[in-house]
Amino acid sequence: MDGSTRSLKRRSTERRCLTIVMAALAATVMSVGVQPAIARADSPDWHSYVLGPSAAQVKPVHVDARGKVSHPNTLVTGKGQATKLTTVAGQAPASVLLDFGKDVGGTPYIDVAAVSGAPSLSLVTGEARGFLRKPAATTVAAEASAGATQVKLASTNGLETGDKITFGTGAGAQARTITAFDAATGTVSFTPALTDALPVGTAVSTALGAPASDESPGLAGVGGLDTLTPGGKGRVTAKFHGGFRFVLLTLTTPGTVSISGAGVDFQAFRATPRDYAGWFLSSDRQLNKMWYSGAYTVQLNMKAPGLNGLPDARIYDGAKRDRSIWTGDLIVQEPTVLSTLGDAGAPYVKSSLDVLLASQRADGAFPGSPDFAKGRNPAGSPLFYSNNYSEYGSRAFIDYYRYTGDEAYIRAALPALRRELAYNATFVNGNDLVVSNDRDYWQATQTGEVTKYSVDYYALLREMAWVERKVGSADAAADDDSRAEAVKTAINTRLWNPDLGAYGQSSDNPGRLVEDANAAALQYGIVPEDRRASVLAALKKLWTPYGTILGPGLADPTGHTIEPYGNGMETAGRFAAGDTAGAFDLMRRTWGQMVDERDPLYTGGLWEFKNNSGGVNRTTASLAHGWAASPTVQLTEQVLGIAPADPGYASWSIKPRPGTLKWSKGAVPTKNGTITAGWTSNPGTSYFDLNARTPSGTHGTISVPADEKSVVTVNGKTAWNRGKSEAYDARAADGYVALNVPGGGYHVTVTRG
Repeated sequence: MDGSTRSLKRRSTERRCLTIVMAALAATVMSVGVQPAIARADSPDWHSYVLGPSAAQVKPVHVDARGKVSHPNTLVTGKGQATKLTTVAGQAPASVLLDFGKDVGGTPYIDVAAVSGAPSLSLVTGEARGFLRKPAATTVAAEASAGATQVKLASTNGLETGDKITFGTGAGAQARTITAFDAATGTVSFTPALTDALPVGTAVSTALGAPASDESPGLAGVGGLDTLTPGGKGRVTAKFHGGFRFVLLTLTTPGTVSISGAGVDFQAFRATPRDYAGWFLSSDRQLNKMWYSGAYTVQLNMKAPGLNGLPDARIYDGAKRDRSIWTGDLIVQEPTVLSTLGDAGAPYVKSSLDVLLASQRADGAFPGSPDFAKGRNPAGSPLFYSNNYSEYGSRAFIDYYRYTGDEAYIRAALPALRRELAYNATFVNGNDLVVSNDRDYWQATQTGEVTKYSVDYYALLREMAWVERKVGSADAAADDDSRAEAVKTAINTRLWNPDLGAYGQSSDNPGRLVEDANAAALQYGIVPEDRRASVLAALKKLWTPYGTILGPGLADPTGHTIEPYGNGMETAGRFAAGDTAGAFDLMRRTWGQMVDERDPLYTGGLWEFKNNSGGVNRTTASLAHGWAASPTVQLTEQVLGIAPADPGYASWSIKPRPGTLKWSKGAVPTKNGTITAGWTSNPGTSYFDLNARTPSGTHGTISVPADEKSVVTVNGKTAWNRGKSEAYDARAADGYVALNVPGGGYHVTVTRG
């Protein structure tokens, strides 16, 4: 039995004991008079933020109707007469729009009470209301004279009876109502008659359009438009749809169908509060919502064993698209899954890594996506997207080891990681920088000595050195560290641009300021201390109300300019550089909009990308995308302060960065037991108070905001007294006093002099 299996067995016991442990912690806290926010550490006040459905069958929370529909609210309340849809030839087809309030995933169904004739219903799903209909955009194919009530078009795609159709543009446009159309002949009938003739080529558009899917079945292998043909009373089930908030059901043929109920069989990972092995709460409601939205995003992306024709569990990049494993997403998703779901999420991570491992090329490269484009085959096929994404693959394995401590797995994978590292080394030039005519996550080719690629290579070398020291070769670790130091020196020597006060994009574009390279350089400690303020200030020049842009004039192929993936690098970099206020500010700009239920794109999940106005540029944009989930782990590790130092949290760090928050509390699951922490902060009275409980047999460092003039006590005993260490090897640095402690319960107070 390996460590992972033993950990799974322990988890069920730990969950039963969690309430007892937390109650004990609360009692300890109360005995020393800490504020109630921390004293109630065992209370369920975080439960209201959990977004997972409480039952496997999810019901809509709102319904809108179009055309001839009676009793539509029955589909929400489940009470009263059946909802009746009636479509009459030549009139707008009856339809109902079901709103589930947030993204769900699974198989939509309707309970049919009665039918008349041979009804045919179309069913499409969408993450946003605006994604559900595709307005027509075509031209007049044959000249039409004044007085005509029928026009031949180049295409009838997107037409629906009852829609408004407009011929021409500007002041001479003629708006009409569609009464019928014939896809075979390309003609559309309308009322009233034309007042002016229409020449060939006249632009034609519609106000709404016909139902359309926002999914990409060719990539995801699921989704698209369903056609339901109920023959009588009973349940009718659609095919699987990965991620959607809305279902648009339209009776496309003349007749009547009565529906007594509708819903979705939820088939993503359904986590209720009792399924959360880790949790977070703070004095800031918006940040709390980000934490749980990040957790729910990844849950929507978790494919259960057996679903969609695949026997294994997997973590996909997006709920609806691409529904593939992507290495860049995994390095955000893995710590999110493991720190929120613990052992329940570990098999999803491990089996996703297995797919990646099985797809490694002979030259050492991991595919960016080992199962991309599942339109023809549920297993997909490897996509070697970019050299940088290959490097992300190695880091995904290392993160799994860091959070789980699964030593047997990392030992088995280590030869593959070494081959990947050797592959990455082939792109390093004589200046110790990465030269690769390659694309990264925003799909733009970057040439020359590329700062971002060099920073990522540095990070991989440091990660590999860490792994080698744990389970591999000390000599290999020393070599990796030596090469990393050479890369770091080269980045600072050759790619720093004093005119920017930051690093340029590359040697080919030294004057272009980009977010990701500078953010990652801060995150991984490449930026010298005397340059950090300059880089932080330079990055702010890229800020918008909706997040940081990629760089001046830069966009991905669809026109998006703000990538939450890159913004997550920047918030991590700001935390690392001590700019907690800036990290919070950017979080609110980037993710605050996403967790606002009033936003028309709200799904409960976090979005793939945005443009400068806070919107998205295509309906297939994923609004529950794994790489956007970085606030969850960052709030746990940087704000609450709990992070692993050694594999599986055998040693750990608790170092809160409170910023302007008044308090925070939460828990993190580990292979040895749950770590809980809670703190209150009152800068106005120079007071900080922290309570923590850590597993026996482990050890770690507790660091609290303090300075040399502070007095720090631990469980009532003075550990630091105005510049002097009195216990726990207390030491002061960078605005903190750090304490080395064994596993156990601790109440730490700080009074500043």
